[in-house]
Amino acid sequence: MSEQDLPIRMRQVFQPLHPAWGIPLRDLRRSLYAEQIMSALIDELQVCEHSAKITAKLGLIQQETSRMRGVAIGHCIRLHFIPDEASTEQERTRQLLLIAMRRADEADEHAERELTGLRKPYVEAEWLRSLGLWHRERRRWLHKALAALAREEE
Repeated sequence: MSEQDLPIRMRQVFQPLHPAWGIPLRDLRRSLYAEQIMSALIDELQVCEHSAKITAKLGLIQQETSRMRGVAIGHCIRLHFIPDEASTEQERTRQLLLIAMRRADEADEHAERELTGLRKPYVEAEWLRSLGLWHRERRRWLHKALAALAREEE
């Protein structure tokens, strides 16, 4: 399919990349990568009959942690396509990006409380280690993205 066949032609942007497309976007994507692994682990735990009830609340929290990371990445990408002359829209989108990142962090805090409640014999020790590792990774990269965004502001 050629570009002419597309129903809506995308505007090509020949401007420098928005600063949020650098380190903040990279770190958000790394956080999302760890988030996806967490989603897979939790989904697999929920398939097991003996741990489905125990992980049900964690599964609901996981939906929010995933959603807010997706929203944050969307705002981060949008920033590149907003023209420089639309500074009000850029600032509004940047604030929405920060709000989404903070909401992801809050959801991570809820998930952490729920993760600490998981215990053997309902969840195997290896699962608990994996969940803990990937939870720490998603938080670490989210915090790095927040810090990079704050540095960009200076």
